[in-house]
Amino acid sequence: MATADALERRSRRRARRKLLWEAVIVLGATALAAVIVYLVYRHPIGSPWKVAGTKVQDISNQPGIQTEAAVAADPSNSKVLFGASNETLEPEIRIYTSRNGGRTWSESAGPQHNPNTCAWGDPSVAIARTGRQYVAFTEKSICIPGTDLTPYLVVGSRQGAGGRWTERRVTHATSKFGFDDKPAISVDAAGRAYVAWSRLYGKKFQTTVVSSSTDGGRTWTKPLMVHRGLVQPQLVTIAGGPRDVVYLAGVDAKGLWIGRSTDAGRSFTVKQGVAPLPGNQAATCLVFGKFVVPEQAVKCLGPNPTITLAPKRVFVTYGVNGADRTQDVAAAVFDRSLRPVWRGPIGSQKKKADQFWPSSAVDASNGKLWACYYDTTGDSARQHAYTAVAAADGAVHPFWIDTRDVGGNREELFASIVRQ
Repeated sequence: MATADALERRSRRRARRKLLWEAVIVLGATALAAVIVYLVYRHPIGSPWKVAGTKVQDISNQPGIQTEAAVAADPSNSKVLFGASNETLEPEIRIYTSRNGGRTWSESAGPQHNPNTCAWGDPSVAIARTGRQYVAFTEKSICIPGTDLTPYLVVGSRQGAGGRWTERRVTHATSKFGFDDKPAISVDAAGRAYVAWSRLYGKKFQTTVVSSSTDGGRTWTKPLMVHRGLVQPQLVTIAGGPRDVVYLAGVDAKGLWIGRSTDAGRSFTVKQGVAPLPGNQAATCLVFGKFVVPEQAVKCLGPNPTITLAPKRVFVTYGVNGADRTQDVAAAVFDRSLRPVWRGPIGSQKKKADQFWPSSAVDASNGKLWACYYDTTGDSARQHAYTAVAAADGAVHPFWIDTRDVGGNREELFASIVRQ
């Protein structure tokens, strides 16, 4: 009897231990599943582009969608980097700062001119040799979801990463339904800041204009048209040169155009059609019946030109339809007087794939041109886009958007460091 009782007690103890272990296993599996769900569906922290360099990191880490990234390096301190992006769940754009050459980043809400409106987007950034930082962007006329037909241009500036923002609306609309769109900003060697953008002057007349500031962005000159011969110009890009010299490039109905001013933006020498753009939609993309609408309200995959300067060269990188009917990235090279030097595709052409959304930067320490773009080689899902790049002192700093979780309302901004 004693032996039977002992065996029964031992059996009950084994049953309890088995039940305990089963509970631990179930709880552990549940916790692991929760972690997997969080990492995969809620917070996709990893990026498959680890070949892009070292220190690959999610620098936005926000629950909303970040798009249209921009980044610049401080010409007087290569350790300082300054970036910006759109943000869908907040009324401001997002600002990103690194003070140690891209090893770590901090992010914060960007400047806002009117607290009753929302930053529409199109952020563009620049840093003067004094360390003053500029960001140009557009604000909606009212803060509601969806597109807006009358955005206006704002420039925020601050003295260094810890400075207080100064926000200015650069100008006012020319008519009831006038708009400002797609700004680009740069600073020349003397510290004059220039902003160029698309501006609506009539129902069907929008063109590229330029304004400048010599007091750190506190006041801006009256916007001046770049060239009346441009036909539906869009996607302007800008680069400040020596004192009072500024270069522009963009797209119009005739293809790629480029311009130079030697009098602080008061007048420009412009050359149109410097590179053909097969399938160019510039003449029709923004026109809807009797009206021209802002670029944010339509979906046209454009060439996305970027203009940069080296000591004796002017570079324009851009997207173009290739001979194999895929999207390619190309470069057009000019001397400082805008005489053409070379034009052709860049990057690998061996495999049939799309390359687009190019951006580029010149490292002032060695004159090297660096291009960053989206390539579908090895990524048929096409889940990455919106690139930006800065280069300084032998290091390249790519920005890109990871768009794998669009349905989950998350698009993260990533950065890395590439050593030359």
